[in-house]
Amino acid sequence: MPDLYLKKCRCPYCLKETETKRVLSRHIRVDKTDRDGMIHYKGSNVYYYEPVQCTHCRFLFHDTFGKLPSDVRETLATNILPTLPILPFAATERTADQALQLYKLCLYTAQITRQKDAIQAMLGVRIAWLYRLLNNHEQELLWMERSVLKYEALYESYTDSVETGIPEDLLLLRLADLYAVLERTADARKWYSVIFQSKTVSDRVKKDARQHWEFYREQHDL
Repeated sequence: MPDLYLKKCRCPYCLKETETKRVLSRHIRVDKTDRDGMIHYKGSNVYYYEPVQCTHCRFLFHDTFGKLPSDVRETLATNILPTLPILPFAATERTADQALQLYKLCLYTAQITRQKDAIQAMLGVRIAWLYRLLNNHEQELLWMERSVLKYEALYESYTDSVETGIPEDLLLLRLADLYAVLERTADARKWYSVIFQSKTVSDRVKKDARQHWEFYREQHDL
C-alpha cells in the first residue's frame, strides 16, 4: 500500500538491523478516540504495525522493549527462538487477525524476557483493542481484565516513571478508564476519585478524567 513504508529496526536479541512495515506519518488519519485511549484510524491502522519480527533470528519485539539480560538471551537461544514461527506477513501489509497473532507472540516474548509490567500491560490492552475491532466482546473484556489487574499491581509497587515505565498520573487514568470499559462502576469511581483528589496529577489528566467520568455517569444514569 502507498501509505506504508519499510522502517529499519535493531533487534534487541541479535542486534542486527531488520525491516518492518509502518504507516507513513503523513498518511495517519484519526477518525475517533474511545474513552480508554483506543484510536480509530481512517485508512491503515497504526496498531497493526507496532510488533516486529526480526528477519534474522525470529525474535518478536516492540519498540518499547529494553535491553535483554544475558541469562534471558541464553534461554531464548536454547528454548524459545527455535520454536517461534516465521510469519511472512510480519514484513508486509497486515490484517487485524494477523496483527493479533503478532501481538500475542510479542507479549509472550515480553514475558519471557522480563520486560516491564507497563509494557506487558500495554500489549494486553492492544490485544483487547484488536478484539474490539473484530467485534469479539468476550475476548476484549478478558484481555482488558488481565491488563487492568497488571496495571493495578504496578500501581501498588510504583516507584517512578523511569523505573516503572509509565507516569503515575497516566497509570491512574488508565486504571480508571479500563475499569469504566469493564463497567465495574465501584472500581472506576474509586480510581477517578484518586485522580480528582490528587495534588500531583496534571491538570490535563484531571480534565480527561472528569470528561470520561461524566460520560460514564450519563451512560449509566448515575
